[in-house]
Amino acid sequence: MSTTFRLGKLPAQPARPHLKLSPVLRERLAAPPASADWQADSIRWPMYANDQVGDCTCAGVGHMVNQLTFYGTGTEEMPAESSVLGMYSAITGYDPSDPNSDTGAYCQDVLAYWRKTGLEGHKVVAYASLDVSNLTEIKQAIALFGAVYVGLSFPNTAMDQFNQGKPWDVVKGAKIEGGHCVIVGAYGKGKLGLVTWGEETEMTEAFWKKYVDEAWVVLDADGMKKAGVYFTGAPSFYALGQQFAELTGETNPIPAPQPVPSPPPSPTPAPDPRLVQATALTQQLDALMQAWAHDNNVKGA
Repeated sequence: MSTTFRLGKLPAQPARPHLKLSPVLRERLAAPPASADWQADSIRWPMYANDQVGDCTCAGVGHMVNQLTFYGTGTEEMPAESSVLGMYSAITGYDPSDPNSDTGAYCQDVLAYWRKTGLEGHKVVAYASLDVSNLTEIKQAIALFGAVYVGLSFPNTAMDQFNQGKPWDVVKGAKIEGGHCVIVGAYGKGKLGLVTWGEETEMTEAFWKKYVDEAWVVLDADGMKKAGVYFTGAPSFYALGQQFAELTGETNPIPAPQPVPSPPPSPTPAPDPRLVQATALTQQLDALMQAWAHDNNVKGA
């Protein structure tokens, strides 16, 4: 390896209580577009000290802020490196004077801190996990919300690929060096675009399937508006808000779906005048036939 950056994601915690977005995506969204790209070339992606400290989980939050503000307001905001390190210290107890305190962080701890405390005033309203085994859902989430916050087991071969400017791909015999956190904001042609260590790169779908172990959507205020538009009336979206309320003790931020009113009964159509006239004529003819039969002593006419 010519250059070694730092990792720092602790193992995924799937059994820990959290919101799950997958049921909503399955209920409401059509197939994702063939490609999407929310990683404009003009976005700057700072290192956020992840070349020296195992703060990839917090650096990922910094990169999400870069992207959310760029697309949300038109002006990218860049948290200070000291703020990102301060976030990492508050979550993990990291002390720059003690290298042994650089232990890494759980993604969910970082997301919880982001929601409750924020990073330089930037907070998310909620966060929810995705089914990492379902790439269709991952692409739906990227296309709709712009990026997903991703945790993975990092093979040693991926560092070489990164240094050579190559996409991360599966290599036989690779060994896991630790956990890493990145943001993924693009996909197409069998690859997913990601941001890490101050740069953009890609991973193949095969790499995703083998190494990614957690993925999250974060909902800022704008994201909640998008979700409210796309999932209006979705029972599972309201249920997601109920889970949020139970987990946080806060009010469900999602309006309850309104029952669809029954359509009014269709008015009875007016009889066709031609049919009325024909019926009257038939009745007259029948009466004449009955009278003729009586007069001529004909039975069964």
